[in-house]
Amino acid sequence: MSVFSPKQSSRNKTDDQASSGPIRYEGNLLAAPMEIHKETGRIVLSQKTRLWFRAAVCLWGTVVFLMPFIIYSELFSSETTRITCDRGAGECAVDGRTKDVPRLTGLKRAEMDRDYNRRDGVNYGINLVDSNGKKYSIEQQRAIKASVIADYRSAVKIINAFLADPNQQKLDISFTYRAGLWEIFQSFFYLMFGAGTLFVAALLWTRRTCTFESGKASIAVNRPFRHSRREIAGYQITALSTRQVLNRRLVELKLNDGSNLPIVDASQTDGPSVDQLVSDLAQLLGKRVEDAPATT
Repeated sequence: MSVFSPKQSSRNKTDDQASSGPIRYEGNLLAAPMEIHKETGRIVLSQKTRLWFRAAVCLWGTVVFLMPFIIYSELFSSETTRITCDRGAGECAVDGRTKDVPRLTGLKRAEMDRDYNRRDGVNYGINLVDSNGKKYSIEQQRAIKASVIADYRSAVKIINAFLADPNQQKLDISFTYRAGLWEIFQSFFYLMFGAGTLFVAALLWTRRTCTFESGKASIAVNRPFRHSRREIAGYQITALSTRQVLNRRLVELKLNDGSNLPIVDASQTDGPSVDQLVSDLAQLLGKRVEDAPATT
């Protein structure tokens, strides 16, 4: 369990709170403050990951869940954009929509829009440009695949030919976006990366509860889709060990199999509060306290 720096700065304040109720210890970036509940014959230490982290994991999980549908769409579907213009009505429409599309009388030309970004590399779109130089993007997806770019260029030429010929009364053309192999490969990569990071995040999403009662202890760790609980009988605990590692104060349970089970990891300045907790645990468990040599 990660550690916890108590907010109490004096021994008297700790003693006043030792009888019952929660004592909140400062957490860290991922861990919410630890709570220590002291009751008659029972001490419970509990801590869970912070709310912002759990919310971020849920949001990221939603994104990862949607990735297979995106990949399926890239593999088996396409997006077609239809451009229509009518000189009699004096307007143009994109997929039947005239909003945000310049009127035909103010339309000067169509042009390819070249752009670059790290994810997709060089990509192309189509802009309609009015007499004031304002550009209106009309594509649904940026073109990356060579055949799609060629289809976009052909559409631009047809639109400009229509604008240059006042005798042509109507225009009705379309161009189609299809994902290229590189785009599909990137989506697979992001799916694998997302699933991996989600797995790691799920391991960090924990709620750990240590319950100490007369002569025994139990450790419960809850994670998404996995729960574990360890019961430790009194005879398995040989002592409580405290030691200093750099500027940290560690409290561990020494077990009869020679292993140490971490309980508290606090800052050196929290010594009085940690000493009080160790004293209460030793009395409740009926075990001695050992001060191990400091580690640098």
